[in-house]
Amino acid sequence: MKRFAGILIGLAIIAGGIAFSALLWVTRPLAEKEKVEERLPLVEVQPVRYEDVSFDVPSQGIIESARRTRLASAVAGRVTEVNPAFEPGKRVSTGTWLVKIEPVDYLSARAAAAASLADSEAALAAEIARSEQARRDWLQLGKGGEPTELASRQPQLHSAVTRAEAARSALEKADFDVKRTTVTVPFDGIIASTATEVGSYLAPGAVVAEIFETRYEVRLPLSVDQLPFLRIDNTGEPAGEVDIVSTAAGETTRYRGRIVRTEGEIDRASRSLYLVAEVEQSRTDNAANRLRPGLFVKARIAGRTIPNRARIPFNAFVDLGQVAIVAPDNTLQFRDVTVVFRDDDNVYISGGVAENDLLCLTELPAMITGQRVSPKLAEPARSGDNKPGDPNGPTAPRPIP
Repeated sequence: MKRFAGILIGLAIIAGGIAFSALLWVTRPLAEKEKVEERLPLVEVQPVRYEDVSFDVPSQGIIESARRTRLASAVAGRVTEVNPAFEPGKRVSTGTWLVKIEPVDYLSARAAAAASLADSEAALAAEIARSEQARRDWLQLGKGGEPTELASRQPQLHSAVTRAEAARSALEKADFDVKRTTVTVPFDGIIASTATEVGSYLAPGAVVAEIFETRYEVRLPLSVDQLPFLRIDNTGEPAGEVDIVSTAAGETTRYRGRIVRTEGEIDRASRSLYLVAEVEQSRTDNAANRLRPGLFVKARIAGRTIPNRARIPFNAFVDLGQVAIVAPDNTLQFRDVTVVFRDDDNVYISGGVAENDLLCLTELPAMITGQRVSPKLAEPARSGDNKPGDPNGPTAPRPIP
């Protein structure tokens, strides 16, 4: 009996422990569950705008003179005088004399040519008189009809006329040679170099100086892919205004220019066509800002207006031809776009995204399709800074949920 009583007591203790544990479990305090708020990455967005845009095509080149020539002596002789302005870098105008050659021999030749002309004209006058007398004698003899050429001294008259013309031409040449003893400037320009001095002897064709015109041009290379964006004239050739910029010592100077011609063929190595722009230089430019041959400049050529194009910032691209957009459900989606033009700040496309689609401008560490984000409209550009395709146009952007 004692053993049975011990077992009952043991079972009672176990049952009591189980009951107490159950009571503790039932009466336990419950912790309140906090709702975890989902934190979505914040991205800047910009709505897509399709509109008519005009592209400025960039290029660069070296300023060159429109004309450059080497002045040469047309006659032989010793240099007797040079102009005080006959120095490299001096500006000279059309007709300014630079070098004078000793003219004594040419003055003498002109005098001899004048005397020869006087003799030949006298001989011509005498021959005309003889020819008329021969004609009268023929008629007085009553031979009838017109006299023959030999009877009227026509060969002799023709010879006298020819000698007089030759003498007149010789005098004109002698006069011209006298004038050519003075070397003059053929156009307004700047002396680049000189090659003679007082006392030197010049042979015909000897270089006297090199001079370049103060009208400047710049050769602008464009790739064949850029040509469709240029304006064209009535003949189908590229045309338009050019904004030209030179920078020196931190100072930027702007010039205006215009396309005057192309070089006609595409370079086979670079697949580029060279346009030639004439540069307008203001008379008020100071010496530091004055254009000079050899100056490197950058240029932007005003292009034609092309309809239905959208301007896309570079930071909207996730690949060369792919952009990220924020869908109406605030998820990222990727779109392949058709790129037609690139400039320094933007890419212009013709399709791939729809009007008012929100472009994602923020680069995330890992961007995947369907990723949820929190979009924020990018700050608008300042007044006056809008470019073709600016999102701050008259069409309202799609509201952000």
